[in-house]
Amino acid sequence: HIFAAGSYDETIRFWDVRRMSQPLCQADVGGGVWRARWHPTRDDAMLVGAMHGGCRVVCATGLMLEGRSNVEADKEDMLETTLRVTSEFKEHKSMAYGADWLGLGQSVGKGSEFVAASCSFY
Repeated sequence: HIFAAGSYDETIRFWDVRRMSQPLCQADVGGGVWRARWHPTRDDAMLVGAMHGGCRVVCATGLMLEGRSNVEADKEDMLETTLRVTSEFKEHKSMAYGADWLGLGQSVGKGSEFVAASCSFY
């Protein structure tokens, strides 16, 4: 029920389809969002290809409260959901368009190590 949307306004937003009046959280990623990929094993992390802003990893906190989503929680018990950039790569000499997670090792799954890969326009 959670999805992410990014746009040329340089913002990535996490939404809950059960409450579409406003995003759960959002973060400025420094460039138009061209590509967004959820982490393969972590529900709170996303890799973003942000054109002139390079590639960023954003992480959310507060998406869950005692096993219930914020939408199901009582308003007074609801945790604030925040989204922040936790790492970035801005060494491309042009716009970053491609970004994805790569699993390391022979078997990829829970507990595996993942790295981010990116490519630029030129």
